Amino acid sequence: MSRLLDEDALRDLLTSLGRDEGARTRFARDFVSLWDTRVQRLTNALDSRDAEETHVVLLSIRSSSKMIGAQVIEATASLMHSSLAREDFDGCARHLDRLDQVGRETCDELAARFGLNSTV
Repeated sequence: MSRLLDEDALRDLLTSLGRDEGARTRFARDFVSLWDTRVQRLTNALDSRDAEETHVVLLSIRSSSKMIGAQVIEATASLMHSSLAREDFDGCARHLDRLDQVGRETCDELAARFGLNSTV
């Protein structure tokens, strides 16, 4: 049992992919390989106080995290999204380090579980 990954969501992802283990592994690989890019995009959007870009990046993080069962990432991004909805960029940005930390830990766990090279 993992504190970072929801086993039920991982099984649901496999089912939604027609029980194709290779597709699930590719999804995990893409999630890991895109992590740094997503965090950098989010950082840039917050620095420039670009609400639309911040919303888009958070939505991307939340949806992919939910699909792969990255429950702590999804919850942290949800908190950030709530701050953004109140136009509280500083409140949103306060969670950025935590999001990146749990993201890196989750990527490491996914890499170990699916035999990937962690790029984060």
